[in-house]
Amino acid sequence: MPDETSPLVAIVTPVFNGAKYLAETIESVQALEYPRLVHVILDNASTDTTPDIIARYQHARVPLLTARRSSTCRMAVNWSQAVAMTPPEAKYFRILCADDTLRPDAITRLVEVAERDDGVGLVGCLWRAEGLCGEELPAGSEIFDGHEIIRTYLRREHMALSGMHMLIRRTELDRRIPFYDESLASFDADANLRICMRSKFGFVREELGTWRIHPESATVAITTKAFTNETGWLILLDRYGPEVLGFREYLECRSRYRRHLLRRLLKERFLSGNREAFAGSLQRLADRDDAAGLLDFIDALADWGVLALTHRRHLVGLPRRHAPGHPAGLSVNTPSY
Repeated sequence: MPDETSPLVAIVTPVFNGAKYLAETIESVQALEYPRLVHVILDNASTDTTPDIIARYQHARVPLLTARRSSTCRMAVNWSQAVAMTPPEAKYFRILCADDTLRPDAITRLVEVAERDDGVGLVGCLWRAEGLCGEELPAGSEIFDGHEIIRTYLRREHMALSGMHMLIRRTELDRRIPFYDESLASFDADANLRICMRSKFGFVREELGTWRIHPESATVAITTKAFTNETGWLILLDRYGPEVLGFREYLECRSRYRRHLLRRLLKERFLSGNREAFAGSLQRLADRDDAAGLLDFIDALADWGVLALTHRRHLVGLPRRHAPGHPAGLSVNTPSY
């Protein structure tokens, strides 16, 4: 792809105290074979050596566009401000967390799919948690109808719309300010669904990078907070389900998932002894006028019994593979407690 005809792509890295892995992340961007790149880095007032690492690459082959906040803000806020730094001349941007890496041909492969159809708003790829996320999609297909990909996602038949592993058309930045909804733990998945409501979804059936999970990662911190993501899935269903599923199927999926959630809460409370997680999740449900009482828990347990007796325990709206802790908070192929 010649330089003069290649659309500019911004790699966007929001970072907070990322000194342990940031140099490796920047090096992976410098090693990308795609000819027209800029690496946007927004430092969320780090207190480690993150600023020193960034300074070492100011004259690197792939130019850096950097800024530093004077005080630390919430992660979603920093992400929104980071993507807003994408230059107006860029055609696409791609979030790259400060502890992840990209394959040298990653952007080339993503742009190839995006450029095949002007209706494509974002392009995803396979990414590995405990399984390969997105491999549930049909082999041989690269471009999907937006509403259909959301419908199957909300039915929890695949995980392709989870997380930040997306090349996004820059025009999407002008449609919503701030770009990410800071009220959601799964703000990245929400942005992906929002884009697919009005555009097509492209997909590269290859692993194009490494998603690193470690004890200090933001993902681990978020997904261990009292089922924040689990209860957040109901918000995604409520926002997008009625339109793409139809009201009847939306209610069915919501009821099935809510029962599953309540069973998981009971397990967390009585088998794991985590009263804080249990109480926090119940409060989040109540805050959304969706309070769960004794009869709801009895109903959820009775439903589990019926599913077990009829050998239908898989019917809780869950995909087949297990990837705990990913940004959309899905629990895949877990027992329906």
